[in-house]
Amino acid sequence: MIDTLVIQMYKMGTGDCFVLKFLEKSKTAWQMLIDCGCWTRSADEIRPYVAKLVEEVGGAVDALVVTHEHKDHVLGFQASKELFKKLKIGEIWMAWTEEDEDSEVKRWKEKYGQRKMALAESARRLKAAVDSDSFAGQLREMRGGDGLLGMRKTFAGGLGDLAELHLDGGVAASLAGMTVVKEDLKAQKRRYFKPGQILRDIPGVKTYVLGPPLLYQQVSKEAGSGGAAYRHNKELGDSDLLLSAIGSGDGVLPERPFKSGYEIPIDQRKLGPDWRRIDSDWLFGAGQFALRMNSLTNNLSLVLAFEFEQQGKVVLFPGDAEFGSWESWHQIKKWDEADVSVKDLLSKVVFYKVAHHLSHNGTARGIGLDLMTHPELVAMATLDYNVISNGWKTTMPNRLIVKNLLEKTKGRLFVTNPNGLFYDLHGKVPLAGKIEEYRGRMSTAERKSFAKASERSNDLFLEYRLKL
Repeated sequence: MIDTLVIQMYKMGTGDCFVLKFLEKSKTAWQMLIDCGCWTRSADEIRPYVAKLVEEVGGAVDALVVTHEHKDHVLGFQASKELFKKLKIGEIWMAWTEEDEDSEVKRWKEKYGQRKMALAESARRLKAAVDSDSFAGQLREMRGGDGLLGMRKTFAGGLGDLAELHLDGGVAASLAGMTVVKEDLKAQKRRYFKPGQILRDIPGVKTYVLGPPLLYQQVSKEAGSGGAAYRHNKELGDSDLLLSAIGSGDGVLPERPFKSGYEIPIDQRKLGPDWRRIDSDWLFGAGQFALRMNSLTNNLSLVLAFEFEQQGKVVLFPGDAEFGSWESWHQIKKWDEADVSVKDLLSKVVFYKVAHHLSHNGTARGIGLDLMTHPELVAMATLDYNVISNGWKTTMPNRLIVKNLLEKTKGRLFVTNPNGLFYDLHGKVPLAGKIEEYRGRMSTAERKSFAKASERSNDLFLEYRLKL
């Protein structure tokens, strides 16, 4: 019988890389790797983490799980390709959306790939535009023009980061890390899962497949209403500025957003001052398109819940699932076995891998975290301000999610690197200090047990030994 689960979170940066060791009387009975990625980092920087990972698993894993195709989840496979090729892999587990030979998936992937390419092209064009002398000329004579130019350049940089998350420089429709998993890594078997399945591969453990959803309406849903979801740290307005020009058709970005019949011919010599030009304004609408593409990919995450049958405890790994995915779990009508209550599963969660780096849309509230009521709850979040896109810092961490997690876990919250993170929006209360404050709410016995469970943590990974 499995009596201990060892969970290792590798500290490569903002991105997921987890090793799970299922132990029976101190001996490894089964082990798994879930994802290996981080926000942009060089191969030389990533390789030591992967080398340690391979050492920790003894050169073999029973299953390699790849949740979804974002660089912060698959970059490590590309950066340490040769190390991974030497890893003995029993099975590779992915979501049903990655079964490329399926005709429906193939059609969807082609359209999705075209849109990713359009996103990359819009980011490239916008950067070229805001860096040009003519764009600066448009703002030079305006009041506050220098500040506005800075904001435009920051926006273009953030858009570029989102494009980079989906594509390697915008040169191919798939990330190189995912290509390595699909084409270069050898495994005894490859499996693709749909919600409602219950797996029995791990002795004494039921593995529930919760996501990704089967319906596009659920995959594309970014947020919920009322108390079901968390809100952004600071509410942001929504603008659709000409998204149809970017996200429709064959995915090829047009030179201009309007058809020629809507354009008025103008003699370039009589165009007038630069500030009258609007040549690139339509490209700024790409921001919302990029965010929707990001949410779409996140909601395609393979979501797994491991239930230890004898102890009745649950461990939840949701990838980067956003609200649409969380909501769909409660709507699964048919399971492989008897009826399953997702509400009941969540009430038994003793370990939660926090979805999407503590962002507001990564963790559902009323239908998610509020239901995690187990007194032994522990959480791990992959967030590191030293290795992150600057644009993500406005949403990660979401302060209310942090507050709720600290309250529920009594400070048993691990963050990849808490340095530079603050508990408040004003940057006055360091998160590390707040975590310690909440850990003070544990009893003496709880603190001693917690310290022992995490004593192997080091510069390369954080470890927690979950006694079942």
